[in-house]
Amino acid sequence: MTAPATFTAPVAPMPARASAVSTAGPGTAGPPAAPDRPAGHRADFLLLLGAEAVKLRRSAVWVVVLLLPLMAVVTGTVNYAANQGVLSAGWVSMSSQVTLFYSMIFFSMGVSLLASTVWRVEHRGSSWNAMRATPHSPAAVVLAKTLIILVPTAAMQAALVAMTWVAGMALGLGPILPASLPVSVALAMLAAMPLVALQSLLSMLMRSFAAPVALCFGGCVAGFGMLAAGSPLVYAIPQGLVSRCLSLGSSALSDAGGLSGSDVAPVLVAAGLLGGLAWGLLAAVAHRTGRAR
Repeated sequence: MTAPATFTAPVAPMPARASAVSTAGPGTAGPPAAPDRPAGHRADFLLLLGAEAVKLRRSAVWVVVLLLPLMAVVTGTVNYAANQGVLSAGWVSMSSQVTLFYSMIFFSMGVSLLASTVWRVEHRGSSWNAMRATPHSPAAVVLAKTLIILVPTAAMQAALVAMTWVAGMALGLGPILPASLPVSVALAMLAAMPLVALQSLLSMLMRSFAAPVALCFGGCVAGFGMLAAGSPLVYAIPQGLVSRCLSLGSSALSDAGGLSGSDVAPVLVAAGLLGGLAWGLLAAVAHRTGRAR
């Protein structure tokens, strides 16, 4: 008599992931959760900005922050004092002389010196190779370095207003500044966005400290020439756009315009369009050339 066949039920193998979990002790942590990438990118970028801020504190940018506004205030004050018979007395005339020279050359040249100073450290030794070895994209590094230039630029604007007030007090003009000065200086921060991006781009591409500064000087000459001629091309030149903005409300130029919406709007529109072009070009060039340095 034949014995009945015996069937053994096949045992399904444990999945590898489940087995790994079952063998882990109660105190063993599981695999880390995937980080939130947008939040991670923001944190990384803030770290980049912090690193650039540390470099900024140790650099010579603060000499530029004080020296360029001082030169503009001294030049404008001396010109005002020497032409009392021609210029009308008072704050508006005195501050207009200061902003005339500041808008003509000192502000734009200050931005160019700040950009060259910020980028100077990256052109020494193997700094570019060290930057390539970091997990950050070249575009992020360049953007952080360019944004940090805005800090001493804003400090330079504040220094101009403070020094102008001190000079006016010394001349006996009283303690109240004309509103046109702080307003035009604040608006110039927006108008300077294309210039900051352009000078950062030039300073990134050129190892020479002086070459981007020299190019900026050429832009100052062209820009102020367009402003003096009343040409609409002044809005297409970063240095000219800054000059146009700082001249708003000034009595030093016959066609300076005021601080009404019709005078301010073209400056802001040009700053937005030209700024978008300049910052986009900066990011594109950084993406293409940053890894190849």
